[in-house]
Amino acid sequence: MVFAEWMAQLFPYPPRQNQNEIMQQITEALRQRRQLVFESGTGSGKTVCVLAAALTYALEHQKKIIYTTRTNAQQQQVIHELRAIQHKSKENRIYGVGMQGRGNMCLLARDNPEIQNGNAEELSRFCSYQKKLAVSEKRKGCGYYRCFLGEKDRVERLMQWARNHLPTAEEFTEACEKQAVCPYEINKLMVHDALVVVVPYVYVFDKSIRIKLFDWLSISEEDVILIVDEAHNLPDYLRELFSAELSTWMLNSCLTEAEQYGNPSLADGRISVTAFCKELLEIIMVLRDTYVYGVLEGGIRAINPEKTDALIPSHELEVELLSRLKTTSKTLRDIISDLYAYGEKIQEYKQKDGKLPRSYLHNLGAFLSFWTTVEMDQYIKLIVDTGQGRNPRVEAYCLDPSIGTDILREVHCSIHMSGTLEPLDEYRDSLGLPLETRIGVYPSPFPPENRKIFFVSDVTTRYDELMKDKSIIPQMWKYVSGICNRFEKNTMVSFPSYNTLSMFQKNGYFAEIQRCLYVEEQRMTQSELMNLVTEFKSCGDGTGNTAALFTVMGGRISEGMDFPAEQLEIAVIVGIPYPKPTARQRGLQTYYDAKFGKGWEYTVQAPAARKMLQAIGRLIRNENDRGVAVILDKRASRFHQYIKELQESKELLSDMNRFMNQQSSSKK
Repeated sequence: MVFAEWMAQLFPYPPRQNQNEIMQQITEALRQRRQLVFESGTGSGKTVCVLAAALTYALEHQKKIIYTTRTNAQQQQVIHELRAIQHKSKENRIYGVGMQGRGNMCLLARDNPEIQNGNAEELSRFCSYQKKLAVSEKRKGCGYYRCFLGEKDRVERLMQWARNHLPTAEEFTEACEKQAVCPYEINKLMVHDALVVVVPYVYVFDKSIRIKLFDWLSISEEDVILIVDEAHNLPDYLRELFSAELSTWMLNSCLTEAEQYGNPSLADGRISVTAFCKELLEIIMVLRDTYVYGVLEGGIRAINPEKTDALIPSHELEVELLSRLKTTSKTLRDIISDLYAYGEKIQEYKQKDGKLPRSYLHNLGAFLSFWTTVEMDQYIKLIVDTGQGRNPRVEAYCLDPSIGTDILREVHCSIHMSGTLEPLDEYRDSLGLPLETRIGVYPSPFPPENRKIFFVSDVTTRYDELMKDKSIIPQMWKYVSGICNRFEKNTMVSFPSYNTLSMFQKNGYFAEIQRCLYVEEQRMTQSELMNLVTEFKSCGDGTGNTAALFTVMGGRISEGMDFPAEQLEIAVIVGIPYPKPTARQRGLQTYYDAKFGKGWEYTVQAPAARKMLQAIGRLIRNENDRGVAVILDKRASRFHQYIKELQESKELLSDMNRFMNQQSSSKK
């Protein structure tokens, strides 16, 4: 059977427009061992395309597929498509495993929030100690691990069940809980034989975790096809992964830890732990007052409520620290080593007590080691105060995500895809991918007449204009309330930030909405948010009880959630979601100007376009969906290159009504 015929055997659905072309592009990239970056509209079937093409190649050339996702919801979608492929092909070699971190899969952590919130290193230590106890003492340690070791038949049955049913990570964890067996340990066994492994980004881009994953797989990097889903998230994810911060909250936690476990001297008795932490606390406050607030003559603070961060000289913190301690750089290195050692001892104490082995003093040592040795050509150092004085921090912020992408050049091939990835050259350049990387943009396969995108030119969320013209906010709300109250359609209103959303809420505007209103809140837990979304969706069930959902662009609702058919028919975007002009943002723009000559395009315009496209992309998920999107900002005209159907409306409600009437007629 030729390659194309074999791939057709795997593809489980009638191909849509562009899908054959996408699969051909993927196949050619795999054969040529060239990276591939492509954009294809939301709902166009990217996941099943890349799986069918990559599986065909992997089966023929004895490769394995690591499929990385940003969220658990995206991971579930991959497993569902893999099931469809397996069912269509009846190919027993198509076997996939979904993996999540210990925080999600550890059954001991289910009812213990402290354990759930541990980082990878802390959870690994906790798990290792529990396993050691389970082996050495019959009634201590992790009972789920003890069952894993002692109940071989039960483990084998679970593995066979997983092979036959391809469960999601959540489904597999639930099945293991019923059998009282550790799902994480069984997962590690199953990965060895799996053709597809679906993991969060951290499993690939955190080097220490990646080493473990490849050990479980028992393969070399060149035998891996790496797929990066929702790839527009990856640059920011890598910047955060390779950044580090020290907050006053963390230093106060260090002081509490010293009170509880003892307050030894550091560096041959030169200073105690608590004295050292208090000096750091005071230095952070001084840096905040000097660089963020600004200090006028007489000690008066020139507070600018809009300013929340500032650049600081790269050696400012350690110079101030050495000056206050009247010591040398060598002694500071000794202090850092002592913090490490003391912190490790505290970790051991907590471990023996069955607690999460977290030590803030150990983390302090790690931060200071990083801060004093980081290469400043790819970083900036900041003093940040986003909590109105409650928790200022210093931060070493990574400007260049490519420092974490060596793995992309080591695997057989990497495939990067998203519904909102333009400009593709910015993504390629940011990750340090080679210039010969294959790139492609595939238009939406759905009828263009099913969607309208309007913008208006008499409002904006630009700060300077809002300050000058007080009529803009009421006019903008007139549009929002008019849309929500006139059209009995499920409507999502997306704001550029929680601050903008709360501004309308505080002014009492929400009371004017004459329909059921759901509002996303910043402090909502994931379960609370999912309940909110579920209730909103249920209002689009055709009974006429439609609703409005107020949310934030780029937030948790903006991607990874489907709103098919009547669950969402109108999307309103309140203003352009440009990044805030913080010191961090200016540093990023300056860096990209120096490196690529495209600071504004790469760090301001493109991210704003992606957020708007994500909000618009919620509307159309299949061939039968219809919807209208509205951008309430005259600056939308700058984004024609990204949003090609964009058109200005002088009579917004009338234009929307005309489209809605056409929609109603088409359904008759």
